[in-house]
Amino acid sequence: MKNIVITSPAKLNLSLNLLPRRGEKGYFNVLFLNTQMTLADTVRISKTGEKTVRINEKEIDSASNIAYRTARLMFDRYDLRCGVCVDIEKKIPLRAGLGGGSSDAASVINGIDLLFDLDLTREEKLSLARQLGMDVYYCVIGGLCRIEGIGDIVQRVESKLPALDILIATPRQRKPSTAWAYSIVDERRIGRETERFDLLLEGIAHQDTEAVARNLHNDFERPVAAHYPFVETVKSEMNRQGARATLLAGSGLSVFGIFETAEAVLRAAKALESPHLMCFPARTIP
Repeated sequence: MKNIVITSPAKLNLSLNLLPRRGEKGYFNVLFLNTQMTLADTVRISKTGEKTVRINEKEIDSASNIAYRTARLMFDRYDLRCGVCVDIEKKIPLRAGLGGGSSDAASVINGIDLLFDLDLTREEKLSLARQLGMDVYYCVIGGLCRIEGIGDIVQRVESKLPALDILIATPRQRKPSTAWAYSIVDERRIGRETERFDLLLEGIAHQDTEAVARNLHNDFERPVAAHYPFVETVKSEMNRQGARATLLAGSGLSVFGIFETAEAVLRAAKALESPHLMCFPARTIP
């Protein structure tokens, strides 16, 4: 096998709870419910004659690109006998709360494993992911997952998520970083909505999309919206267009809305799209 192609789906937090107690290295403990969407990047990985790592045909700064760091980590750990080129066709907007870079990194782990017949165990893949970031940890596993600890306890949820028609609205402006989003959180206001997490799981178990929409939650939404008021503006416009529920995606700045049908998503996208706001129709992956 000389190359492999992998789809890298965007991540969606249906419930994002930050718990006041601190865990390892001072990080917040979390309680997340994550799923994935049809919005996705495409990652192509191929072998090359030179013992180098290239991203989109370029040798780049390892500190600035998580796909490069992932490939380089595996290149060194497993003493790969030839080089790799990772070509990424981006569809997921960067630094938008959708885990695009982390999903690409997970695809690099899975792709190099297949390309070089490494036959890695799940534990070996997660060991790699732990060095790259906890969103990578989730993306290696994928699907509908309950996430706890500092993001390193990831368990698949047995219930099947009902398919949800989603509109992602992403401003062209970017927040400083995810670390910045954590820095502005008020510890007195987080971890208060964990009961809704259980109601969300119950709604999923009963295929009750109304209960799912009613119990979405994100502890980042209030502090991020305080710094970027357009978050509330986009949410209000989505509601005006008929969204059943809206929420900040991850640490932002994307906002997503759940709509009744795919046609309703397209109508809302047409209404919201502007030079400053990109819209991406999508569906959750069951």
